[in-house]
Amino acid sequence: MNISIKKLFHREPGLNEKLVRFILKYKDKPIPLRESVFKPEILIPCYNHGRYLPGLLNNVYEIKLPITIINDNSDDNTEDVIMNLKQRYSFKYIKNSENLLQSGSLNRAIAASDNNMFIVVNADDLLVPKWVDYAVKSFEFSDIRMLGGGNVSFKNVLFETELIVSEMIKSIEYLPSSPFRVYGPEDAINFSTDNAIDMTMSGCTFLKSAWEFVDGFYSRNARVSIHDDRDFQMRVCSFFNIGISSEICAFWRSDSSHGMGVL
Repeated sequence: MNISIKKLFHREPGLNEKLVRFILKYKDKPIPLRESVFKPEILIPCYNHGRYLPGLLNNVYEIKLPITIINDNSDDNTEDVIMNLKQRYSFKYIKNSENLLQSGSLNRAIAASDNNMFIVVNADDLLVPKWVDYAVKSFEFSDIRMLGGGNVSFKNVLFETELIVSEMIKSIEYLPSSPFRVYGPEDAINFSTDNAIDMTMSGCTFLKSAWEFVDGFYSRNARVSIHDDRDFQMRVCSFFNIGISSEICAFWRSDSSHGMGVL
């Protein structure tokens, strides 16, 4: 089993110029009121990763929150896996009739939801259950509209790997008042690298008001960053405070996340 802290840095030419253009375009848009009561929901976008869903659902089901799985028109046995899981678990299921990628899948699920706080976890990753309670409390005692944390990467090279990682996840304890760094519009105006903020998609927690203000996740040709997670996070930070915690929020399966309909 290969486990490491995920820390990648990407330089993207023209990112700052595109971000500034976005800010200028939206600067006169009325800022929506922040939610006063939080209704969280877990979103699981899935493309050809059905084989990982049993482990993930076992991982997140104890959190006792609404769960939505979005099948992005997978062309393997993902739907069969999901139908079998529905016999054991209660969750909302959305199936795309065409491939919308991760960005379009999340937009569709959020638009159809009555909830107002969303925790994303990719189908091939694992969430730290304690993250949800920590995230909700962080929103209650600050003015942030998005929160992310640290991620640990692992490779599923052994059959027992997921069980070992699951035990590691159970052992994670957060400090009662663990601090997080706040980034805001004054920081975003200077972002020029893809990892000016270090937050991956799994574990990313945000409010619906922020998603609505920035018009959700963008299609690839409209983004300030080519990566849908970083693009969304930077655009939200351009108008709202976001938090980045040093706490680990998710375990990221590094040997299955590339070239699988993410961008």
